[in-house]
Amino acid sequence: MSEFFLTDEELCLLTGIATGRDKRTREELQCEHLRKQGIAFYPNARGKPVVVRESLTAPKNAPAPKPAWEPKVLRMG
Repeated sequence: MSEFFLTDEELCLLTGIATGRDKRTREELQCEHLRKQGIAFYPNARGKPVVVRESLTAPKNAPAPKPAWEPKVLRMG
């Protein structure tokens, strides 16, 4: 198991794609699936998606929700 990146086996498990089909490589299909799922990755020189393990386990830094609009009359007390 790689300490920093998902292994090929883990990537196949995550995407559900172990082989190519329809004249497309496994790597192309995996990249497409990761994009659709919003999972951060970068393709290496061979086109294989590289997923940093921490990107899946770290908490997301979501922006705080904006407070709902409230009329001044109700805020005064």
